[in-house]
Amino acid sequence: MSYIFKVLMIAVMAIGLACQTTQANLVDDETSVGSDGTARITIAGGKKLFDSGSAVFVDTRSESQFNAERIKGAINIPAETAATRWKEIPTDKKIIAYCS
Repeated sequence: MSYIFKVLMIAVMAIGLACQTTQANLVDDETSVGSDGTARITIAGGKKLFDSGSAVFVDTRSESQFNAERIKGAINIPAETAATRWKEIPTDKKIIAYCS
């Protein structure tokens, strides 16, 4: 994998880890762009992508939180391990990171 792709993946994870509510500009019924420039997706939009096989959910919470409750089929990559475990994230799908 290229260096740029690795950096982008880490940036995507970091942005997803922020878990901050920001004012968003609506792009369509399922996606928007936050005031910080990050893409946001509705639950319905995420489910639609996941169900079609074109997206993967990455749960960035701790392993114990993940084991207690999670989205079925999600990958658990805790925030503190993202820099070393990024290779576990599929590169052929959209990545939907969540932490709550």
